[in-house]
Amino acid sequence: MIQLSNMTKRFADKIAVNDISLYIHPGVVTGFLGPNGAGKTTTMRVILGLAAPTSGSVSVNGKPYGSLERPLSKIGATIDSSAIDTRLTPRQHLSILATAAGINKNRVDELLSLVGLQKVSDKKIGEFSLGMKQRISIAGALIGNPETIMMDEPFNGLDVEGIHWLRTLLRDLAKQGKAVLISSHLLSEIQEIADRIIVLVRGKLIADMSMSEMQEKSFRSYVQVQSNNISELKRILAENGAQVYMPESGILHVRKMTARRIGDIAFTNGIRIYELVNYQPSLEQLFSEMVDGKTDYKGLNLNQDKGATKK
Repeated sequence: MIQLSNMTKRFADKIAVNDISLYIHPGVVTGFLGPNGAGKTTTMRVILGLAAPTSGSVSVNGKPYGSLERPLSKIGATIDSSAIDTRLTPRQHLSILATAAGINKNRVDELLSLVGLQKVSDKKIGEFSLGMKQRISIAGALIGNPETIMMDEPFNGLDVEGIHWLRTLLRDLAKQGKAVLISSHLLSEIQEIADRIIVLVRGKLIADMSMSEMQEKSFRSYVQVQSNNISELKRILAENGAQVYMPESGILHVRKMTARRIGDIAFTNGIRIYELVNYQPSLEQLFSEMVDGKTDYKGLNLNQDKGATKK
């Protein structure tokens, strides 16, 4: 069991993680989401004892990670697959981990088979693709048959077959009663496998809920609207109790109001409607709404740049 209580991590004058409290549930796949710089990797590193919290506490089964007996049986993690020594073979890498943890060497062959690398088990890791290195990293995380598995961007580099394989593996691990925490920018993959969602933005916890709770509270449908006077329509709908969001210029997403009611209000106010469609949003759309205006890093939208030209 992993528990974070009012955990804060500061680097010099920057707060990377700000007073978060979390419980990582066993038997559940939890998606750990947030934009770049949100504090996800820092949180994982603090859990693993690779960084000390500035304040608050982090415990694994009631103890700091560094004081655990047989820690690889408690938590297995993939934080950076590029950190693996590329001069080794997969068999050598896993054998070193097994020896250090006092694990039977039979586990090495078991895992090589599980991740599909038994045929290349004696080739140098330096010859492998990113996807194959990810598989080695995943095998390393599972070496101690841990109670909790944490993976940072595990889908990176995997092909379609590899993604399907990893989805199945993560679901199976949760069915075994293990806690599974997955950080990923591939929100479509998180939506496929997650039972629970945690969202960090600028180090702050802004969501921690099950997927079913998200469906009920935040993941509800909306009405997409386009009109000849979008700013005026937005103002009027908000005055009439609608929840209105403008994801891009010229389009409104309206909640807490039916399409019929929107049409009636627009007609009464002399506003033309060009589109009025009910939508069920994806996790990616919901995530965009949750972090809108809260990210530290935002690229230029060339279509909105005054110097951009249209073909």
